[in-house]
Amino acid sequence: MYIHRLTFTSVLTILVFVVLSVYAQEGVQNLAIVANGLRKPEADISPSLSIVNLDELNLKKAVENEIIPLGAVIPSDMKVQGNLLYVLNQYPDLFLDPRGGSVEIINLLTRSNVGSIPLDSDTTPKQIALIPPSKAYVTGLYSDEIKVVDLNQNRVVKRIPSGPMPDGITILNGKAYVANSAYVKEPGTWNVSYEDKSSVTVIDIRTDTLLKTIPMPMNTSGITNDGESKVIAVSSGVSDWFSPGGIPGAIVLIDTVTDEIEKTIELETMAGAPTVDSMKRVFISSGGLLVYDLVSKAWTHDADNPFTDLGEVGAIDQNDNLYITKADWTGGRMDELYVVAPDGTLLNTYRVGPGASIVAVAQVQSIGIVGADVNQDGIVNILDLVIVSNNFAQTGTDLQGDINRDGIVDIFDLVRIAKYFGENVH
Repeated sequence: MYIHRLTFTSVLTILVFVVLSVYAQEGVQNLAIVANGLRKPEADISPSLSIVNLDELNLKKAVENEIIPLGAVIPSDMKVQGNLLYVLNQYPDLFLDPRGGSVEIINLLTRSNVGSIPLDSDTTPKQIALIPPSKAYVTGLYSDEIKVVDLNQNRVVKRIPSGPMPDGITILNGKAYVANSAYVKEPGTWNVSYEDKSSVTVIDIRTDTLLKTIPMPMNTSGITNDGESKVIAVSSGVSDWFSPGGIPGAIVLIDTVTDEIEKTIELETMAGAPTVDSMKRVFISSGGLLVYDLVSKAWTHDADNPFTDLGEVGAIDQNDNLYITKADWTGGRMDELYVVAPDGTLLNTYRVGPGASIVAVAQVQSIGIVGADVNQDGIVNILDLVIVSNNFAQTGTDLQGDINRDGIVDIFDLVRIAKYFGENVH
């Protein structure tokens, strides 16, 4: 009898916790997610995710630091789709030789890992691009190809040949543009050389077929787009450590209608990856944060007048605020996330996890009563409950009954039915 009481109490406690969690999650959460990439086992430091609630005015309370462990991996990229965060990881290697990795799927609403997609040992995954509703491309540095990932099946279903050392990737107007850096690394050493074979590969995302290869300046690795008709590729250049005197970087503008180079802008120093805001301003780290205006076709902030010296822009939100990370690779936990307004004003500084190096922004939203009306008959009732129950434990995207859009039909969805049960949607 005592055991039965204990079991009932435990179950009741869990249900109460779930219900309270669901109520707390209603509405929109504006978040910044930071991948902390430092691995320092002797200091008990391993890669993790920190989550910042951008709506919280208390900057200390806003940060959930190192809330999601990533394990013995190296995070290389992450992207958000709905309430899900896709974190691309590499397995560690002393000399950064070919290695595998995974895509970890994080439910941002519940702060939990809801899936993992393994990647082959020859991949060295670098960047991921999401293609709604249920496909992703992953660039594989050493395999010279793009992995096509089915997000419903959680597995790689196809490989698309690319140029040498594919790195950055961006999607625009039904096509993927992949920046191939084309450097050469001697296995088992840190010896790297650069060849004049860099390119941008153009892929039809509907058929997963190669359309064109566009020659690029040396070591083109960063790439993005303006959301309309231009792709912006950046040649990082080459350090004087690898080439006497060094080789400065360049910005290359590609017309996506013709897939031809529209303009090449030479830089004076090496350059980081580009980001673009809604005003068509291109932000590039190159001796300070520089700004090139795609509308006026001119620099608004050049090397003599940098926008800011905080570092490279990792993400831009819906208000055109910039998110910049500063990593403390010593393990001293002085890592910071800066939020900068469109005019360059520093808005907030958050203390985040060790090795803070990648940032993404998300608007996480529970669906509310409209989502609870699964069969869309205007009322939340037993019919909606039956649909969720019949699909219970199913995983994937666009699932009927996945009310909170976290990639799985589970108790959180059942509780949302219970919350609105009997209510009319309108």
